[in-house]
Amino acid sequence: MLYKENWEASKKRLTAFWNQELVDRCCVSVKAFDHKALSTVRLVPGTDEERIQYWTDPNLVIKRNRERMEHTYYGGDSFPAIFVDLGAGGHAGFFKGAKYYFGDSVWFHPSLEDPNDLTFDENSFLYQKTLELAKAYAEDSKGDYFISMPDSTGNADALAHLMGSENLMMAMLEDPEGVSDALQKIEAAYEKVMKNVYSIVKDTNEGGCVVDWLSTWAPGFHAQMQCDMSVMISNPLFKEFVLPELQTQCKFLDYPLYHFDGFEQTRHLDDLLSIKELRAIQWTQVAGQPPCTEFFPYLKKIQAAGKSLIILVEPEQIQPIMENLSSKGLYLITTTETKEEAQAIEKQVAKLTHD
Repeated sequence: MLYKENWEASKKRLTAFWNQELVDRCCVSVKAFDHKALSTVRLVPGTDEERIQYWTDPNLVIKRNRERMEHTYYGGDSFPAIFVDLGAGGHAGFFKGAKYYFGDSVWFHPSLEDPNDLTFDENSFLYQKTLELAKAYAEDSKGDYFISMPDSTGNADALAHLMGSENLMMAMLEDPEGVSDALQKIEAAYEKVMKNVYSIVKDTNEGGCVVDWLSTWAPGFHAQMQCDMSVMISNPLFKEFVLPELQTQCKFLDYPLYHFDGFEQTRHLDDLLSIKELRAIQWTQVAGQPPCTEFFPYLKKIQAAGKSLIILVEPEQIQPIMENLSSKGLYLITTTETKEEAQAIEKQVAKLTHD
């Protein structure tokens, strides 16, 4: 692998992570970016046409990502990858009539009034572009870097893109059967795109899957699951509309991971932990909420349930986190300014690792 040292050692650690095992230390991803060199690489252009090209022209995406990789130190168990990135909940764009625009990401305008009118469109621009980008990256990589699964995740989130969150929540109360049917249609689209992308990238990814923004690699079919809108709904509604999706996807994937975004989701934690096939939970520190170090009882509960745990952390949080949690099945994600700082964190994590 280009841009990354000692990948084989990281591969062993990441494999052990999924089984709550230790090789030599817990997993840590610590990337150091040359911000000066990358200042123009990340700049999203101004015109509509330029932004569409920025997100969908594979040559442009590959060029800027290779430049990013060349100016990044991949410390710990991090690795170079290109994200098939056409927006969070991007499978919302696979349905007829979907309205979206290209900005600093791909965003959606509500376009669906009645969930019963939802229709999958295999010829939609975003679906075909997702496959085109994955193929282009696989052809270019030749083992230099991995290719991340798309952010086409969260069926309720995708339906919220299409209907608007408030309209979807009203429909959950007024037309629950229509919402459930729509979610099943979105699940079918989700499974189709994930299977197709996996078939394209698995050889490049050494038989596995990658979620780039979480620095996860698994030795099989792996993707992120989520329901960010669950912070706005009650636990009974979560059980009715979201839990079935997660149970289905946990059986569909070999290495399912749930993206836990916001303290409000703790009211759904017991339901998440009840899913036998769920392998890991990723805890996000949300702006404006207390830091993860205020939630050790929940984090310990996740580990006690036999789930691996990923936490996006600040460097100063590493010591208290590692002192309070088991190192088995623990993965810490952070960034630094310099290679030397990243290497110091690697040593710190190795020193603090314990059973």
